[in-house]
Amino acid sequence: MNPRLIGYAFAILGVLIISPDSALIRKVAMDPWGLLFWRGLGIFGVAAVLSVIWYRGGLVQYFRQTGWLGLSITVFFFISTCSFVYSALTINPIIVLICVALGPVSGAIFSIILLREPPRMAVWIAIGLSFFGMGFVVWGEMAAHGGFARLQSGQGLMLPPWPSLLALFFVPTLLGLCFTLTRKIQQPNIWPTNALSGLLAMAIMPFFAPTLEVPSGVFWEFTFLIIAVSGFSFIFVTLAPRWISSAETSLVFLLETLLGTIWIWLLLGQRPEIHEITGGSIVGLAVVVVVVSAVRVKDKPDAKPPHPEAGSHS
Repeated sequence: MNPRLIGYAFAILGVLIISPDSALIRKVAMDPWGLLFWRGLGIFGVAAVLSVIWYRGGLVQYFRQTGWLGLSITVFFFISTCSFVYSALTINPIIVLICVALGPVSGAIFSIILLREPPRMAVWIAIGLSFFGMGFVVWGEMAAHGGFARLQSGQGLMLPPWPSLLALFFVPTLLGLCFTLTRKIQQPNIWPTNALSGLLAMAIMPFFAPTLEVPSGVFWEFTFLIIAVSGFSFIFVTLAPRWISSAETSLVFLLETLLGTIWIWLLLGQRPEIHEITGGSIVGLAVVVVVVSAVRVKDKPDAKPPHPEAGSHS
């Protein structure tokens, strides 16, 4: 089997699980700092259990081998998660999903700089398609909310506050960086690193959260958000860079734009507009382009299968 298909399978599975993230965050409507504590608990609980099962007595060796690189991924994932939750609670969640479209470009740039691993031509074509799709969504949003009229009258655009804009910048940038750094780690997975990022959230967030109490009436939504969406999604997504480049992993992540919009409609009643559906469909086409091209490519220079000898679970 083409190793790239394994990477795409893990990435798509992770995206399917994480796709209702923005909608559930809005549905639960919890203070962002308190939600980040529980989100960290979900990430830590799932990743820690899987790490113990996989590595058994090799956890110390794992942390010695990954060193500062592993700790960097821990911090970057933590900041990215905080940024996503904060932006999803303070900005239109559809706009948040649009900004995630910068992830593949971030992954491509970091791959070139850190790994000297330029993406395949099909990946650049898919990135172009994704930008076209997101541009179509932005155009539709501007037209629907009077953005062009404000520009013509000289009023300027109504931008979110700077903390939200900074969070929007961190989400795609740090995701692309984390996927790239994951390829540098010579381990079968980075589950212990995931667990550490969750533990970091659990240690820090209680100092900022006014309360850790879970809102009433959203038990099942909250449970699914913490255990499945937060806990399991990145378990699968972070396996993908072992077989495909960080740019390709980030491209698959863009499927959340299409699926997330549907979840926002189902859970929040915020019906997607035609430009959102069209733009999301173009992004879906971009993902199809890279997957089909991966099937046709015979040489696999960027496929990096796991290194069981570096972190054996036996």
